[in-house]
Order: sequence, then structure tokens, then C-alpha cells
Amino acid sequence: MKTHYINKIASLGALSLVTLAMTGCLGTKSLSNGITDDGRVDMQNIVFPELDAAWQDQGQFPNSENLSKMRPGVDKDDVYQLLGRPHFKEGQYAREWDYIMKFYMPDESVKICQYKVIFDKDYKGQEFYWMPAGCPPNQGTTVSPPVITVQPAPERITLGADALFAFDKSSAQNILPNGRNELDALAQKLREYQQTGDIRVVITGHTDRKGDDAYNMRLSTQRARTVANYLVNQGVNPNSISANGAGETQPVQQCSTALPRQQEIDCLQPNRRVTLDVTVTQ
Repeated sequence: MKTHYINKIASLGALSLVTLAMTGCLGTKSLSNGITDDGRVDMQNIVFPELDAAWQDQGQFPNSENLSKMRPGVDKDDVYQLLGRPHFKEGQYAREWDYIMKFYMPDESVKICQYKVIFDKDYKGQEFYWMPAGCPPNQGTTVSPPVITVQPAPERITLGADALFAFDKSSAQNILPNGRNELDALAQKLREYQQTGDIRVVITGHTDRKGDDAYNMRLSTQRARTVANYLVNQGVNPNSISANGAGETQPVQQCSTALPRQQEIDCLQPNRRVTLDVTVTQ
């Protein structure tokens, strides 16, 4: 059995992720480990199959419109209609499907990418992963001559949690439409940064002081990881991202406990946030 390493993100730091090449029939066994009933999996447990294990070695050039329709809640029948049969021998009841995607590059070469769909217990897609870094490539670009690039200064980006997620929620399907638009714009900016050098993105979730300390820590961590997963699905290099939660420990706004409940909640709104510290090195 041979191994190779792929890029990943981890909730508490950057770790290495090992992909195991399967030596027997995959059957209905999941390639990745620890997929939860709601279709979540820790980054360190994500496993991509070896390309030469595919039944359809050549892969496919995906329809970009169909690929854009892949989002949390899509069921297996929809995935089959949009992307076709998976390229590896995952069985009917497998909790993940893997595809080989091909993209033409500006120099007419073909970039090979792997795409994974993680399903919940009801076989609805919830998480989506690309490998390797730079997948999927930006389409419609042209070859440009070498230019001198200016390295962006370290940058802190703050996203209001109330604008990103439904109240007290943290999963991808609970991202609000405006929050999705914010994350799409952020992903585009980070992909542009990737063209200038190596990027480092530290994502930290924060809550206000309302609620139990342990619950707030858990909620803030889950929100940070959801944002990280979303950015990776939009083509940001997973090896450049780490995600963690700070709970209520780093407030930016102090409010009196004597305020009426709703006024206190409104006053504490700036503390409910997700921050991204971005640095670029050349």
C-alpha cells in the first residue's frame, strides 16, 4: 500500500493529510473516515483515491453550469444528473462519491483535478472537496507575460456572524444569502492573492458572552471551520488555511449587563464575528 500527501485544513492548525491507495474493491465502504450522520468529516480524515483506481481513467470535462449547482442539500440523483456516474467504484450506499475533472488551461494543457462529494445519512451532499491546490482553476484567463507583483500587506478581514449565519447556527446550509455573497467575494480575493505568492489565512470564530462558555467555544469553532470549508470549495488552497474558535474570550465591544435583554444582544453584536488574518509571502 502506498501513500501520498494532499493539502488540507485543520481546526487547530495545519497538519498533513495522508491519502491511502485502496488495494481491493472499494464496494460500499467509505474511503474517508468518521463521516457523521449530518455529512461532516474532519479534514484530517478526508481521503482521496488513487487516480489509477478509477474505472473511467480519462475523467471528464465538467459542464460549468452543472458544477455551479453543487451545493449543500443536493441529493444523489441530482449529483448523478449533474456530474454523471462517479469515477471510482463506490457503491450505491457509499457516503462519498469521487470524480476526476479535467480543465483546459490557457496554454492548452489539461489540468487534472479530483472532486469529492460527502453525503449525509439521507444521501444528500453536504461537503465538497477539491484536490490538489489550484483546483478548480480559474477559467477564461489568458497567458500574461511575467510582471512584478506587489505583496499585499498583512490584512485582517472581519465578517459579522449575524450576516453570515442564521441565528445560533453554524453549518454550510445555514449560511445566509448575503453571507454567501460575502464569502464568494472573499474567495475571489484570496485566489488572486494566491497568484502573487504563498498565502496564510488564519480563521477565528468569535461569539458574544451570552450562553455557556463551552457552548460558545464549540459554536465559534464550528463557524470558523464552515467558513474554511466554503473557501476551500471555492478554490482557496486548503494547505494555507487554519481554523479555530475563540468563543467569547476576545470581545471588541463592552456592554452593560443592566441593559434590557434585546438591547444587550444588539449592543454585543460586534463580538459575534469571524475574523480572517491574511498574509502573503513571495
